[in-house]
Amino acid sequence: MDTQQSLFKNRSFLFLWGSGMCSALSLSTYLFVEQWYVIHTLNQASYLGFVLMATLLPRIFLMLFGGVLSDRYKRSTIMRISSALRISFILCLLVLLHTDQLTLLTILGFALLFGSVDAFFSPANASLLPTLVPKEQLTKANSLIQTSNQIALFSGPILGGVILSHSSYSHVFLVIFGTLCLTLLFTYGIRESKIKRARQHSALFELKEGLHYVFHFQQLKQILFLVICVNFFFFGPLLLGIPLLVHDVLQGNAMDLSYMQGAYQMGMLGGALWSGFTQKKENGLTSSVRLIGALGLLLFLLSQVQQISLYLIVLLSLGVLSSIINIRFITFIQSQCAEQTMGRVMSVVNAASNGLVPLSYALLSFLLSFHVSITTIMLYCGLLIIVLSLYFRKRMIQVKN
Repeated sequence: MDTQQSLFKNRSFLFLWGSGMCSALSLSTYLFVEQWYVIHTLNQASYLGFVLMATLLPRIFLMLFGGVLSDRYKRSTIMRISSALRISFILCLLVLLHTDQLTLLTILGFALLFGSVDAFFSPANASLLPTLVPKEQLTKANSLIQTSNQIALFSGPILGGVILSHSSYSHVFLVIFGTLCLTLLFTYGIRESKIKRARQHSALFELKEGLHYVFHFQQLKQILFLVICVNFFFFGPLLLGIPLLVHDVLQGNAMDLSYMQGAYQMGMLGGALWSGFTQKKENGLTSSVRLIGALGLLLFLLSQVQQISLYLIVLLSLGVLSSIINIRFITFIQSQCAEQTMGRVMSVVNAASNGLVPLSYALLSFLLSFHVSITTIMLYCGLLIIVLSLYFRKRMIQVKN
């Protein structure tokens, strides 16, 4: 049977695909307008790290319990409730915007709310895919989902930049409202297989059980330890640094920010396509460590260039490598874990891999408040990632021998 054809005939997979793509589009557009509003309208660039940290902190603390709920209840229902709540948040943002009460404090409040709700959406979404497609189709399915999500993430900043260049924040929020409505609509088309989910123990017991499963999975534990370190020194400086590079180095506008964020997302799209439609077999963790070393080198280069054309090339390359590494890790985990623990495992993976990113944002904001430039921070973080990759590669070779 042709893999692509069978996936396109899978109705539930198609609705899951559409729901995830619309959710990604709404998220990327929201994050873009949130960052630009804080920097350009409120003139509070030094607080941007705290705003991003407020989005991630509740995700980390609540995502573990979101995984427990995903193993207990219907995952499509959890996604549906999460989408409906986000729609209500956008409506409240529109009201505050029109009454001139959208201050830094309210932005922080809604960042906390969005992060809290997404903490339940993400594990349900990630753990639902392996129940809808056969194991041999997981790589193709993940690449299709990652490809479409990267298109959505790439389109969000550009869409937001175009709207803000010709209109107002209200119209951007209306677009986000529309995409979230589509996300909610698609969840009604997902048909989950009926699986008995025993609830003989408390949620806390099941959470401990999930943690025990993860930390006794030797390869998964190695992946987590490496990714935790890299996320602290890579994603924090990169995601916080892009808008600051536009504002401080290029002295650009909203369209420049959308181009640079779009270049990174376009690179992730290319990486997803490469992962899904090439027949080359992955070489395991060692090859992924080499790719992480390349991430550090490119982050170092990003701190040295000062032309937007070079920024776009480096960000495009960073996106390609990030996507390839991400798809390899996700597919490996989904193919190895039992279905009844999938929600908890994916929540632990997501929480652990992103656990230090809020601390990274806080540290970066602290350094920025002491007038340390974002280019200096990127330079040293890139060098640290290179050193980490060399260290982990050496350890893996020693263990293998």
